[in-house]
Amino acid sequence: MKTRSEQPSRNRRGVVICGAYGMSNAGDDAVLTAIAAGLRRLDRDMPVTVIARQAKRTAGRYGVSALGRLNVPGWLAAMGRARLFLLGGGSLLQDVTSRRSLWYYLVLMRAAKAMGCAVMLYGAGIGPIRREKDRAAAAAWLDRYADVIAVRDQDSLRTLTDWGVTAPRLLLAADPALSLAQPAGERERSAAFILRAWPGFWAHVPDFAAAARYVWERYRLTPVLVCLSPSDRQAARSVGAELEGVPWAMTADSKRVGRMSLVLSMRLHGLIFALAGGAPAAGISYDPKVDAFCGEAGLPMAALEDASEQTLRDLADLAMHMDAEHISASLRTLRTREKTNLNAAAQLLAAE
Repeated sequence: MKTRSEQPSRNRRGVVICGAYGMSNAGDDAVLTAIAAGLRRLDRDMPVTVIARQAKRTAGRYGVSALGRLNVPGWLAAMGRARLFLLGGGSLLQDVTSRRSLWYYLVLMRAAKAMGCAVMLYGAGIGPIRREKDRAAAAAWLDRYADVIAVRDQDSLRTLTDWGVTAPRLLLAADPALSLAQPAGERERSAAFILRAWPGFWAHVPDFAAAARYVWERYRLTPVLVCLSPSDRQAARSVGAELEGVPWAMTADSKRVGRMSLVLSMRLHGLIFALAGGAPAAGISYDPKVDAFCGEAGLPMAALEDASEQTLRDLADLAMHMDAEHISASLRTLRTREKTNLNAAAQLLAAE
């Protein structure tokens, strides 16, 4: 009798997706929205199963089947029926936020391959992995279990090369969220500040508040503290508390970001939403993924540790003087690259 992993591919159908989903993070939600929409364009009736923290909420919101992150029998069964396992998008293979999550995703990838799925990393960010043993293990597992790795930036591609990953097909793509159209509407006379509570942030609260005051006084843009995750609220409130005499607001509505007149963002997807909406933007980097995106999109950027009042004022000025055609050209380039993700997935689904 054949095991599930030996079943002919023609008897298998559908996709299993795993990433940092079901955590109320607007960036990860946008990635899943984009991936699911792309798969529906390939086949409107394709079975899609998502492994997520809030399975019931994820199923209802995206019109997919969903399984809890610890539902091992459930996701093994789904993998046994599916043709393709997608890991991503996002920076999943890293150990800065959690070493356990790195190994969780590696084990899922290995399980999917054992159950007979083709395995693809979709719009992925790679690294950083700080422990040498974990880097070596991740490279070995990618070589053994991944069929295609489509990364979202050149830095991730270089990281895979540095790690010695050679067996999978390596592709340069872009973040899936770039494929999403931004809501239409007039540009707001507002400046988004998208901040994250991160080591080193708290020393710069007065600097961010001074920069928010500056964009109000210089450009008459109302500072709006945008929380892309519930964990951003404390950082936003700490800055808002220092804005006495300046009109300001706080919101969790990520759809407003692309319509703002200025965006200063620590979060990667704040910059992606800005670019997709044509909004002038600048990054404050706490992670290599922010450096990588700003470099490829041509956005001004400063490191979090350098975020003085003057540096942030200069960033705001640089962003406000960005050429609209430059923003549009960057978006076109990255959206063209992003199509690589779905094209590669389609090829794996069609393969026997």
